[in-house]
Parts: sequence; structure tokens; C-alpha cells
Amino acid sequence: MDQNTLSDTIHFDGIGLHTGLKVNLELRPAKENSGITFYRKDLNKKIKANWKNVMSTKFSTNLGTNNCSVKTVEHLLSAFAGLHISNCDVIVDNEEIPIMDGSSKLFVDEILKVGIKNQNIKQKAIEIKKKVRFDCDYGFGELLPNTQNEEGLNIFLQSSFDGKYEDQTINIENLNGGYPSKISHARTFGFFNEIEYLKSQNLIKGGSLDNAIVIKDLKPINPEGLRYKNELMRHKVLDVVGDLYLSGLPIIGKYNGFKTGHYITYNLLKELFKNENNYKIINSN
Repeated sequence: MDQNTLSDTIHFDGIGLHTGLKVNLELRPAKENSGITFYRKDLNKKIKANWKNVMSTKFSTNLGTNNCSVKTVEHLLSAFAGLHISNCDVIVDNEEIPIMDGSSKLFVDEILKVGIKNQNIKQKAIEIKKKVRFDCDYGFGELLPNTQNEEGLNIFLQSSFDGKYEDQTINIENLNGGYPSKISHARTFGFFNEIEYLKSQNLIKGGSLDNAIVIKDLKPINPEGLRYKNELMRHKVLDVVGDLYLSGLPIIGKYNGFKTGHYITYNLLKELFKNENNYKIINSN
């Protein structure tokens, strides 16, 4: 597989889920081997999309360095990963990526509309060679090598919603190629009885039924219902894909997790890169 970028610049505008701030977003084609870079236009500063630059993972993945931050990057990064966008400059004029409809669908749709440009340079990938695991008091995440008959990135997640919603599992085999239809439409979600707590934490200032699923009495209160029967689990996959892309390269292997979230996936990447024997850099097929 070769590296890819966008065929043209794309413009978005919207509000941040947690800050409620209005933000303009531009996605610009970028040169080979440059990766994903966030530029704060208002501060004239930049941040590489890399796990080393994660400053917090409380209800979103937030990057920060040199008195500059860009928050809630996971849905956009997920779209890049799912569409195999290797290089892109992300220009924002405020501190949070717009939430759009709560999924990565609108990012995916616009990227596919302008087209993806092949850059004729081989894409490197991270092949998992040894099992790596991160545990916390409520869940875990682990990366394992693929078996002989597995290809690409495979994701198996289990969740317990502590009685607030039916517990579910999801198994995505070889995400390569299926992301737009299987994952990108899945919206972020929350529980009605947690709204006041989140507001007390200075979060979800831009949240609404237009950009999030809200669960009450085991059902969504959104008038249109769910886009997938297991939309909550598919959104968890969406987040995992975006957070894993902070590795800087596509990952070839299997991700297993229970009650995964941004905190677990970020710490799993830290564990992965502690030992070079855990992985191998290869040319992506």
C-alpha cells in the first residue's frame, strides 16, 4: 500500500462538543512522510498527531504541547485511519475539533467527495509481534499478533454498561475497506443520568441530540433512533481506531478490550512502545 493524502482542501465549521466553541476546520493535502499535523491558526503553533503529545483523555482525546492544545481529535483521526490518509495538515482556529454529527461520517463523506491522492511512496505499518496489555480498575486493552489467517486490524470489544444499557460485544475482522459503511456512521453517546455531572466538569457545552445519542431507561431518546442496532459498540470501535492512529502508522494486529476508552487505548500505546521487541515496522501490503 502507498501513502495517501487528500486531492484538495476541505472546509468544515461547527462547534466543539465539550467547549461549545465555534471552530473553522480545514483539511489540506500534505507532502509525503509528513503524517498528520494539527495547526492552531489562531496561535500560529502546531502539534503532531502522536501519542507522546496526548495531554488528557477525560471523555475525549486531547493533544497539547508548547502552550497549545487541540481537543477531541479522535473522530477525525479515525476517519483518516479508516480511509488510509497518511498525510494531512489540519488547520483549526480554536481549541477543539468540531463534533459535527457525533460520528466521523461527515469527515469521511467529504474526503471521499474530493478524492484521495496516491503519493507513490510505500506506507509503513506497525506489525504487532508480542502481546501487550494495559489493565486498569474497570477494564483492559491488549494488542496481539494476528493469527496466520488474519489480516489488517482486527478489533474485538466487550462492554458492560452497568445496567444503563444492554451489555454487548463486537467483532470487526480486517477493518481495511469496510470502515465507511461499518463504522463511520456511529455517533458518540452518553447517559441521561450523567448529563449534570458532565456539565459540572465543564464538559459537553456543545452537546445535543444533534450530535450525540442519549440513553435513558435503556433506550435512546433521540427521535430518529439508532443508525445501527449496536451503534454504541461501533462508536467504541471508531474511537479505538482514531486513538490507535496516534501511533503514527497503521497497526496490523488484533485489539481486544473490555470497557475500553481513550484512557485505556492511550496507555496501551505507551506500553507498546516501551519495548521495540513488541512490534516491527514493515511495508504495508
